[in-house]
Amino acid sequence: MDQDPLTTAFHRDFDLFEPLDAAALRAVFRLRYEVYCREFHFEREEDCPEEQEIDEYDADSWHCVLQHRSSGTAAGCVRIVPASGRGSHTELPMEKYCRGSFLDVPERPDRLDRGLVCEVSRLAVHGRFRRRRGEAATPRGDVRTRQIAAEQYRSFPMLALGLFMGATAMATLHGKEHAFAMMEPSLARILRRTGLPMAQVGRLQEYHGRRAAFYIHRETASEGIERSEFLRDLYHHAYDIFTGNMEPPADRVSRVRAA
Repeated sequence: MDQDPLTTAFHRDFDLFEPLDAAALRAVFRLRYEVYCREFHFEREEDCPEEQEIDEYDADSWHCVLQHRSSGTAAGCVRIVPASGRGSHTELPMEKYCRGSFLDVPERPDRLDRGLVCEVSRLAVHGRFRRRRGEAATPRGDVRTRQIAAEQYRSFPMLALGLFMGATAMATLHGKEHAFAMMEPSLARILRRTGLPMAQVGRLQEYHGRRAAFYIHRETASEGIERSEFLRDLYHHAYDIFTGNMEPPADRVSRVRAA
C-alpha cells in the first residue's frame, strides 16, 4: 500500500529523535525559550538564564525532538512527564497549576496508579514552521485548521501530530497506561478527527492560553491509531526509532543537569 503523501513528505524532511546529550537538550530548551518566552510570553525571559526554558520537571522527563533535515533546525519538541518521577516534585505540572479545574471523574491523575500515569507537556513548534495562513496563533500552530494541503505539510497539524505520536510511542515504551495533557479544545477535536478520542476531564482555564485537561488510555489510543493509516504510520515510525534507546533514569537526570 502506498504511503500517504503527507507522511512521505514528513519523513523526507524531518527527523524525529530523543535528545541523548546535553547539546541536543540545549537546543530543546532554546526552542522552548523562543516560543514560550519571546514569542508568546507564557514564561518570563528573566527566569530563563542563558535563553534556556527549563524547569524542575525536565530532569525526569522523556524528550522528543523534530529536526528539519536540510537546515538542522529544531522544528518542534515535546516532553513526557512521569507521575512517578525521581526529582523533588511530587505532582505533574497540571496537578501543580491546574488541579482546581479537574472535574469530579475517575479519570484524573490524582485518582490513578501513579506508576502508570504521565503528562504530555511543553509541545511547541518553531515559529518559522507555523507562519503560514495565520498558523502563528498558538505555540502548536493554528489549531482551528481543518484540512492540510499537500504543499503545507510543514504546518501545524502535521508537525504537532508527529510530535504527539512520538510522545505516545515513548509513553508506551515506558509502560504508561494513562496520558494527560493541558490543551485547547480545538486541538483535542483535531486529535479526535484523526483517530484519538481524547476525553475532557477539566474545565477551561487560563494556562498558556485557554486550555483544559484531557485524558486518553493507552488501549484507547492504540485502537484509534491502528484504525487510522495516517496515525499508524507516524506512530510506528516513532516507535521504531525509540526502541532500543531506553535510557536509565540516572543518566537522564545527569545530562539534563549538564545542559
